[in-house]
Amino acid sequence: MTEQTTKAVGYLATAGYIMTIPAANIALHRYGVVSVGFGYKAPAAVFLAGPALVLRDLVQWALGRATAIVALLMAFLLSFAVADHAVALASALAFGFSELADMEVFSRLSPRWVRAVFIGGVVGIVLDSLIFLSIAFGSLDFLGGQLIGKVYGVILGSALVALRRRGTR
Repeated sequence: MTEQTTKAVGYLATAGYIMTIPAANIALHRYGVVSVGFGYKAPAAVFLAGPALVLRDLVQWALGRATAIVALLMAFLLSFAVADHAVALASALAFGFSELADMEVFSRLSPRWVRAVFIGGVVGIVLDSLIFLSIAFGSLDFLGGQLIGKVYGVILGSALVALRRRGTR
């Protein structure tokens, strides 16, 4: 991949990443709690958190860690503009801590892309779920559903990375 193509991927991933966080907050407000399968329920935002973690990995890979942090801050500000402030605060804290943990894991494993995306994503979804549910709902009643719903996104993202990497060999 050329440097120009890498940057283009990074810019697209940045835009997608910035939008997923406020979109997750809007989804929660609009749809509330939804089924994630296997008899579990979770806040509707769950389906956007997994992709957000994978998009953040792409931003970091293509444009660097500093750009990923700036994008995270921009997403937080946008969340406060479009979502309920209590949900936006819970989301900001949850995403902030989980993204930083994911970023650290990804940075240590990044030469092994699929593994870095998957393991970093799993660490991120666990932290995000624990923090968000504790602050936004005051309980961990939806923890099982949160983890299942977010794993869907991380698995999809890891599979896409694996297919992309396989196709470039």
